[in-house]
Order: sequence, then C-alpha cells, then structure tokens
Amino acid sequence: MRSSLSIILLAALGAGPAFADPPAPGGNTGPCVDVQIGNDRALDFDCINRRFQLQADRQHMAPIQTAPIGAGSSSTATGTANQAAAQQMMGNAFGKSAEPQRPAPPVFVPALPRAAAH
Repeated sequence: MRSSLSIILLAALGAGPAFADPPAPGGNTGPCVDVQIGNDRALDFDCINRRFQLQADRQHMAPIQTAPIGAGSSSTATGTANQAAAQQMMGNAFGKSAEPQRPAPPVFVPALPRAAAH
C-alpha cells in the first residue's frame, strides 16, 4: 500500500518517467529532490549521477599539474652532488683522499711592530 502510494505521489509530482521533462543538455538546472513518505524514501539518482558526471568532467578537463623537479632533472637542479662539483671541491685529492684539498689558512703578519708596554 505504501509503495503504491509513493509511486502515485511521485508521478503526481512529476518525478515519474511518464511525466518527467527531458534533462537539460547543459546540466542540472535545480536542486536534486528526494521524497520521503513515512519510512519509504525515493532518491533522485539521475540527478545525483548528473552532478557526479559534471564533477568528473571538470576534473578531466583541468590541466595536469607537473612537478618542477622530476627523476630526469639534472643533479644541479635537484641539489645533489655531481662529479664535476666533487672534483672542484677535492682538487688533486679527488679519488685519493677523503680530505678535500684546501689552501692553508692565511697567516697575517702586522705591518707595524707592537709598541712596547710601559
């Protein structure tokens, strides 16, 4: 009894297939309507599916985001060490020692002698 009553009410409200207007080609023009009579509920699955389809179409049409640095990027772009930089830093110790070649720290000699303390 309840199911036949809900079908009659849905048909009277224009939700039935005999009275339904064809969907607009541009998408949904209004909100999705769910009808509940007592404990019986009739969902508008066509409307929900159209909305999901519109969201999926928008996501598919969005430009694809690309990473600025990828697996094929150069080592200088990624900030990792490369052989040329290691050779520059190590100097003639490259491949021979773990200590980089660095010049000895400068020794500054004052030009004027210190005044004698009184």
